[in-house]
Amino acid sequence: MVADHRGVTLAELLVAVSVSTVVLGAAWPWLWAAGGTARRVDGRTQAATAAAFAARSLATDVELSAALLQPPAGRSPADCVCLLHRHPGEALETVLVVWDPARRVLWRKAPGSYLADHVESFSLEYFGADGRALERADFDDPEWPSSVARLRVTIRVSSPGGTASAIRDVALRS
Repeated sequence: MVADHRGVTLAELLVAVSVSTVVLGAAWPWLWAAGGTARRVDGRTQAATAAAFAARSLATDVELSAALLQPPAGRSPADCVCLLHRHPGEALETVLVVWDPARRVLWRKAPGSYLADHVESFSLEYFGADGRALERADFDDPEWPSSVARLRVTIRVSSPGGTASAIRDVALRS
């Protein structure tokens, strides 16, 4: 009578478990590293998206503006931009975009409606019709807003995965 072998022996089971343990142990660092890479890429993508959205929104506000205005008292044109929008059939609207470095937030109009958070830096460069960059000393002239022909916005946003910047050059309406 021949014995009928169905299933696996204890020795075969132990060998299979040992091989599986070695293979999974070797794969674990690779899977861990792949997960970390995915988190960093996701973080950089989120930072790039936030920076691009804020820069594009501000560029659109500048393009739609009827005029550049002097910022409110206590604010500098270096860290905020004040625009006048003229909507058909509606009252004039003042649009103010301000960076709060303490909170790392770029605000539009008032605290509570922000364009981006985790903003590491925000810079504005103003250029005259001749292409010359306007300096801080130019801001002391009360008529400086009318001399601005172009504005460059640079926004740098951070995330746990890294940082990203967005730069937009936008011409003001003549």
